[in-house]
Amino acid sequence: MPMQIINGDVISSTDAYQMAVGKMGHDLAMKYADYFSKKQKAIKTGRLQNSYVDSGRNKVYKSEWATEAKFPEVKKSMTEKEITKFFKRVVKSKTYQTLSEKGSSNPRLEFMKTVKYNARIAGQATYGMVRLQPSCGMTKWVVLHELAHTAGHMHHDVPFRQALVKLISRFLGTEVAKELKRQFRQRKVKMNVSQTIKSPEKWLQDYNKMAALRAKRG
Repeated sequence: MPMQIINGDVISSTDAYQMAVGKMGHDLAMKYADYFSKKQKAIKTGRLQNSYVDSGRNKVYKSEWATEAKFPEVKKSMTEKEITKFFKRVVKSKTYQTLSEKGSSNPRLEFMKTVKYNARIAGQATYGMVRLQPSCGMTKWVVLHELAHTAGHMHHDVPFRQALVKLISRFLGTEVAKELKRQFRQRKVKMNVSQTIKSPEKWLQDYNKMAALRAKRG
């Protein structure tokens, strides 16, 4: 079971309730234990929300579209031969191989047979394959986006964003990567997960502050 350090003590999630109950009673100790478990999972996985909800997707898309608008050259359409060559170059790179330790180190590339414009499905990825839409997915940006997924990040949360920025920086340039990060910040899209879990005392202090604010607002 994953362990965390609180107040210098290494504890497991099963200890969280016992640490808290004497300080705040059963009901709040249960809430603290729930907080502890969720935070512990976020630290381990990099995911900030329920694992079944890809909550950051829309903001990530909007950030990408805004970046592409400032660097239109990254949207240049390529031929199948050109895109295949670029795809192989990225996959064989040290950057991708390092990122793909938890995913597919040698994904395949396919082109969708149905030619239909839809910016939301310019590409699709599984752990072992990238599929591109011929009408709108034949760009370097789409390839890098889908390869960030095949590296082991099927959702658009923190680990995916980190992988995408590294790939963009390596293959499209540092200025493009900086703009993408700026767009993320503008939309409050996080690039890191705090590694700190509050102690029961700190959690209770913050909980009481929020409760007081809610009571003041009526």
